[in-house]
Amino acid sequence: MMVGGLYYQFGKVIDETNNEINKIEINRAKALSDKIILHIRNKITGDFSLLLQYKELREDISSFLSLNVTDEFKYIYVIYKDKKGAYRYLLDGSYGVDRGEFGQKFFPLLTNIWKTSLKTGHSMHGFQKKADGLWITYLHPIIIGKKVRAVLALDISTKEYQNLNNFLIPLYNFLRVFLSVLIIIVLVVMAQMYMFYKERKKSIIDPLTKLYNRNFLKEIWHKVNLKKISIMMLDIDYFKLVNDQYGHDVGDIVLSSVARKLMGETRLEDKVIRYGGEEFLIFLRWSKSDEEVMRIADRIRVSIASEKIRISESLSINVTASIGVSVNPSKNKTLKEAIQVADKMLYIAKNRGRNRVAYANLHNSK
Repeated sequence: MMVGGLYYQFGKVIDETNNEINKIEINRAKALSDKIILHIRNKITGDFSLLLQYKELREDISSFLSLNVTDEFKYIYVIYKDKKGAYRYLLDGSYGVDRGEFGQKFFPLLTNIWKTSLKTGHSMHGFQKKADGLWITYLHPIIIGKKVRAVLALDISTKEYQNLNNFLIPLYNFLRVFLSVLIIIVLVVMAQMYMFYKERKKSIIDPLTKLYNRNFLKEIWHKVNLKKISIMMLDIDYFKLVNDQYGHDVGDIVLSSVARKLMGETRLEDKVIRYGGEEFLIFLRWSKSDEEVMRIADRIRVSIASEKIRISESLSINVTASIGVSVNPSKNKTLKEAIQVADKMLYIAKNRGRNRVAYANLHNSK
């Protein structure tokens, strides 16, 4: 994001810098054109027809235009319209083959600004497509006797534009390439992370019940704070008979159904683990009291026992579960001992007739 922001800001800097240089070049063209117009007016003393009549006068002023031709102002010339409306050269400060002769037809590229400048008498400028090394054309009407008689044109070269971009564009292109490479790297890393977490999920999630498995338990084994949890060990009663009577496919449906009920009766911060076979281990987080843990445990038991599991249109099965609870596992030294206590309580619940809950480590127990 930082590189992308830098790339975006750098692009804005280039645009803003180009705009500033445009303004500077246009202001320079205006200052030079004012100087040239003043010189022309002084030479013709308000009589524009003198330029059309006297070759020596035209050559004298053209020589003055030539003195102002530089690497920056590549072409300086004056264009007028004849009686038929054709553009023709009046003066030209160019040298050699680039020089336009008096009366020679002129074909402007930026037609609109020429028409507007001649019609309104306002200075105009337009941007070339950098053809033949030209960047900006600046037009300054020559007004004599409140009438536009001709237009002074200054063609600004791309020198300043190129000097700027020879410095900025390579850096801008480097940032673009760097950003592209960075994006590719990020995408590759994200793809690898996705594959990693996808595989990791497979390793810690039981494919049948979609609950955590014992691999997950191994991962969190040393992170579990016994002071902040209660532990339940749950076993589906007579599950072996279900498998023997209806088959393992039906047994899988029962396991999945019980797993959904366990998820529905616990909170997001609780952890429900398929401990093995038909046994489930539950870590309840942040229980406020022994009574709350007991209510949750009994609610889970009732939820499993009170609703038949629909196997098919013709078959539904009732199952129950026994639950052993270590309400305050912090009374044990280790997580292993706390789980063993919950498992012992599960054994007691089964011996007492199943479909019941047995508790250990209540605060008031000794």
